[in-house]
Amino acid sequence: MVPREEPAGVLVVQHTPHEGPHALWTALEAAGLPVRVCRTGEGDPVPSSPVGPAALVVTGEPAAAYEDASSSAPRAAQLALPRAALEAEVPVLGVGLGARLLAVVGGGTARPGEAPRIG
Repeated sequence: MVPREEPAGVLVVQHTPHEGPHALWTALEAAGLPVRVCRTGEGDPVPSSPVGPAALVVTGEPAAAYEDASSSAPRAAQLALPRAALEAEVPVLGVGLGARLLAVVGGGTARPGEAPRIG
């Protein structure tokens, strides 16, 4: 009998309690993927590498990608994990600030827009 391989999980980096994976969590669980949440706003350190999970999700926070972090880990740590994930070819989904951090580590820039930032 061939041993059954457990599905690799998804690491979610949640910077603030109100910026969680919400509906995404439900979809990941429905797909049978274990979800591990790193709650940086509650003091969890941002992992330095994406070793282990099959994918990485980075959620948002009130600070912009061009500012230092407001309520969680220092910006350098927030940038290091998605950068390492890209280098290791681990799929990354950025939501809100996470999308802007992903743009920065992918070689883009994040700067203030002309309109007020909402949400």
